[in-house]
Amino acid sequence: MERKMESQIFGVIDELEQYISECKPKLLSSTEIYVEKEVIQGYIDDLRRKAPEEIARYQKIISNQDSILDNARKMADGLIEKATAQTDEMLSQNEILKKAYEQADAVTQQTMAEAQNILDNATNEANACREAAMGYMEDVMNYVEGLLTASSRTVTDQYDDLLNALNSKLQAVKNDHDSLRASRNGKSEEPESSGPNVSTVYPDTDNE
Repeated sequence: MERKMESQIFGVIDELEQYISECKPKLLSSTEIYVEKEVIQGYIDDLRRKAPEEIARYQKIISNQDSILDNARKMADGLIEKATAQTDEMLSQNEILKKAYEQADAVTQQTMAEAQNILDNATNEANACREAAMGYMEDVMNYVEGLLTASSRTVTDQYDDLLNALNSKLQAVKNDHDSLRASRNGKSEEPESSGPNVSTVYPDTDNE
């Protein structure tokens, strides 16, 4: 079973991977990029919407194994019933009773073997479908869980960087304010002295 055949989940994942590959890399980093929170949230919302539908579809495939087995049993019962009717007909002919019995036994044995073969094949097919569907759902859940974890970590890291930059700017403003107050206090006590030259330097955040 091809993993991405008619899969809405992998369609969203492909789009997300394409978006991530086109994002601008972070300065001096080969592993971090800038992403838009709204875009990432949109892909996450799509996955939350489509994952239940995808899982339900494959659960339906798993439930079909009961139908496959039931049809196989009906076919086997029909073959056995037909063989029994043939056996009864042959046994009713007294003049060829022995030959009819041997033929009837052969037909019965062959029919039972065919019926068992049908049941075995149906069971194997149903189990294969179930294992494939369960494996696919496990892959999807692992992939989505890893993707959501990575996305959450990326957004958190970018938020921390922004908060640190804002705190740095705030501290610079406070320092300048303190210098200005000190300068004004100095002027009031010594009118003839020239105040300190206040120079404000803000951290460069263009490359953050």
